[in-house]
Amino acid sequence: MNKYILRTRNLTKSFGKTEILHGIDLSIEYGEAYGLIGQNGAGKTTLLRLISGLMKPTKGTVNLQTGKTFIGYMPQSCRFDDNTTVSDTIRFFARLRDADVKESILLGEKLKLDMSKKVKYLSPGQQKKLQMIIAMTGEPDLYILDEPTAGLDPNATLEMKGIIKGIHEKGKSIIISSHILQDMDEICTNIAIMQNGVLTYNNEIETCYVFKIAEISPQVLDMLSNDFYLSVDELGTTLTAKITKEQVPQLISSLTTHSISIFEVTASNVKRIVQEHLHLIVSNDL
Repeated sequence: MNKYILRTRNLTKSFGKTEILHGIDLSIEYGEAYGLIGQNGAGKTTLLRLISGLMKPTKGTVNLQTGKTFIGYMPQSCRFDDNTTVSDTIRFFARLRDADVKESILLGEKLKLDMSKKVKYLSPGQQKKLQMIIAMTGEPDLYILDEPTAGLDPNATLEMKGIIKGIHEKGKSIIISSHILQDMDEICTNIAIMQNGVLTYNNEIETCYVFKIAEISPQVLDMLSNDFYLSVDELGTTLTAKITKEQVPQLISSLTTHSISIFEVTASNVKRIVQEHLHLIVSNDL
């Protein structure tokens, strides 16, 4: 069996004389959750539209190996028939996919959507929930999610992330574009970074932890580096360790043994990758 659910080769898109995407090669295996990161205008949405079939490439190919005739696509923004109810909208898309509508209706009720309400009266957050329900209808093998938590309040964000994690736990493949790096850390197995229409980074997420500490001497750093892959900033107070979660207590014990105070320990995987490859100072969002 082919291990790749998606492969693009030399994928290029031009609008007139302007080339937006330049020869994108991307391979996604079954069960992977890919985070797509880049600044506004990098070409992320164009790439997602090409993969989903909403646009045709100028050059190159998109090869999908899914067991279904459809994918789950959640665009950054979407308009439905304002005068149709939530229930009828869900049923319409279920019929298009020849899917059982019962689970979609149950999910809508779980997310506290009023099935009898007309779509035009839904809040932006409720619209997002409806889009997600439609994307999930028929349980596609591949999901393409463009800014799925953008504009959501904290509770709705947690609900959305819970849904996405549940999809991944079922073994489904996901491509998620987001400016919120914390979402990537919580959901994704791989990261792809786009700059000016070019894929500049494409790899699995390495586990990395950042320790805010009292100053560490070069001698102690050299000693600990025999057991851990470490780097430190110029002040010697921010220690970056490429270690697994299970190694965190070991490093904490080693630091305290050398009388080095620890003030904070945080996982910082995607943020570190973005800082290194986009050369940006970033917080939790890009």
